[in-house]
This record gives sequence, structure tokens and C-alpha cells, in this order.
Amino acid sequence: MTDEETYRDRLLIEIIAEKFGFGRLSEALPGPSFYPPYLLVAVGLVIEYGLFDVYNYLVSGKSSWLAQPNSLAIPAMTILGVIGLRYIHRSYSDAVINLGIADGDLDIDPSIRSQFDGLVSFRIRVIGYVATLIIYYTFLVFVMGIPRLLDISGIGLVLYAQTVSFPLIIIPILFELGISYVAVHLVIPRRIAKADFGLFYYDPRNLGGFEPVGELLKRSYYIYTAILLLWFLQTHTPVLLSQFLSTPYPPPGPVFQVALSAVWIVGVVTIAYSMYRTHSIMKQKKEEKIRSLEQELKEAVDDPYDAKLSNIDDRERYEEAQETLSHVKNTKTYPTTFAMWTQIFISVLLPQALNMAVQLPG
Repeated sequence: MTDEETYRDRLLIEIIAEKFGFGRLSEALPGPSFYPPYLLVAVGLVIEYGLFDVYNYLVSGKSSWLAQPNSLAIPAMTILGVIGLRYIHRSYSDAVINLGIADGDLDIDPSIRSQFDGLVSFRIRVIGYVATLIIYYTFLVFVMGIPRLLDISGIGLVLYAQTVSFPLIIIPILFELGISYVAVHLVIPRRIAKADFGLFYYDPRNLGGFEPVGELLKRSYYIYTAILLLWFLQTHTPVLLSQFLSTPYPPPGPVFQVALSAVWIVGVVTIAYSMYRTHSIMKQKKEEKIRSLEQELKEAVDDPYDAKLSNIDDRERYEEAQETLSHVKNTKTYPTTFAMWTQIFISVLLPQALNMAVQLPG
């Protein structure tokens, strides 16, 4: 087993794709092999939106993305979700390896080392997936109502969507993306703190070797924000463009506005926590190293409080400590650059700014 396989979870959507033969299909197709979940998503969404949905619209005049393009936000969320999910788990594996967890010389307790084997345990993901399905179907039956769905979409599309695309494609992707995002921002910093990683002070980027962690935190938040914006567009577009579009679904009410704000707050709190916690870890390590070098310098001179060159007893030791100190001082204590902070700031403000700026007609 490679290091990447050790630290990367096998995703639910990968298991589903393999069970339905998309792994074999990927190998049978000419050219380079495709990632099986991409094939599953492509086939599943084309059947729903390219066949059932279009047939319903052309033959029976049912609701369709042809008349309501905003409904394409759901497949867009699914496509972005599977791409983002793969990215998050591959980047987690790369970040862990880059930190040195796979280095046998690193003195880490085996029980702590084993905690890095995967982002979220398989059991938790399966239990959460089943719970999400129960909540979804409860909402479908008691809030949306099956007769209403049949009237809007027709029996064929409803059966396919509720037995195939939602339970086997859309929900497992979006659920696992959500739980993976939370784990990235709440679990990774705690694991790093327990493992007590040192900083790589000779990092040419001056980020202590933590840049892969910072990139993962940043980009996972971008994916989260993009999904949130697509959800916003899917529900608000028909209302905002009511003179051009119509929808059989009711406009989002105050409860939705609160829900959107709540999801936004979760995103803001999680990225604030992960960035601050990672910064605290890096700052503590840097300060410990500076204190150690300070002691080295004091021991290399006769009188630490007399700034005379003649005071230096061990010049070689003194110069080595000074050179190391310059690398340590240049190391930043946030795993991000100024440009990354600017991007994060914009993505933090955008969803809630849209939510607050939009005034839905009464």
C-alpha cells in the first residue's frame, strides 16, 4: 500500500461506482482511464436531466430545466461536489505526507500516527449517510409531498430521481463533501497539535512546510462557498427573475434565509477556527525555536549583555545560531500568503452579502 493510499479514505461514491461496474467500464473505454465516480455522475445526470427531464417537458409539458435553467444548479453542485471531494481527500493525503507523518524517523506515538490514516472513519461516514437519507425522505414525504412531486415532474422522473440519482449519486457526494469539509477544518488542526510537528525553517516559501495544509483549508472553503452560492441561485433565481422564469415550487421564505445564514456562519466559524488553530501551532513552534537559539547565542558569548565582538567566545557556534535564526524569523506563522488571505476574505463576505442584499417580494 502506498503512502497516499494509507492516508486517503476510500469514498462512498467510489464504492458505489465500483459496485455498479463503472470501474470496469473505465478500464474498457479507449484512451486514459476515467475516474469511475466521474463516469457514474455523468451517466446518472445525463439520464435524469438529458432524458427523463427533457422527455417530460417535450411530451407532457412538465417542469424542466429547459424552462427553469436554475434547476441545473443541482447537477452543478453534484459535479463540483465530486471534483471537490476527490481534491480534498487527495490533498489531505499529500499534506500529511508533506508534514512528515510517513517519515519513520519522526518521533510520534504510534496511536497518534494512526489517527492520520484517513480523514473521516468509514463507520462515521456510513452512519451519517444513512441518517441523511432518512432525513431527506422524511422531508420529501411530509413536507414536499409525493403527490406534489408527481404533479410537477411525472412518475418516471420522480421514480428515477428518488431511487437512483438522489440516494446513489447526489446525496452521498454532497453529504460526504460536507463531513469532509468539517473534518478538514476541525479535525486536522487537532491532529497536527497532538502529533507535535516541527516547522521546516528552510522552506523556500517561508511557510514552515505548512503550505499544503493552508491550501487545503483555503480551497476546501472555496468549494463550500461555491456549493452555497449554487444553492442560493437554485432557489432565488426564479423569484429574482420572475418576469422571465416561472417555477412550480414556492419562493424561499424567511426560514430559508435563516438556513442560508446558518450554513454561511458554519463556514466562517470553521475556517476561522482552523486558520487560528494552525497559526497558534506554528507560532508556538517558532517561539520555542527562537528561545532555543537565544540560549545558544548567550552560551556563545562571554557577556550576553555587552555588545562587543570581543565578547564572542565561540564564533562558529555564534554564526551558526545567527544563520539559523534568520531562517526562523523569516518563517511566517500563518500557512497562507497575503493573496490567499484576500481571496478568503472575499469568499467569506460574498454569500452573506448576496443573502442580505436580495429582497424577496412579498
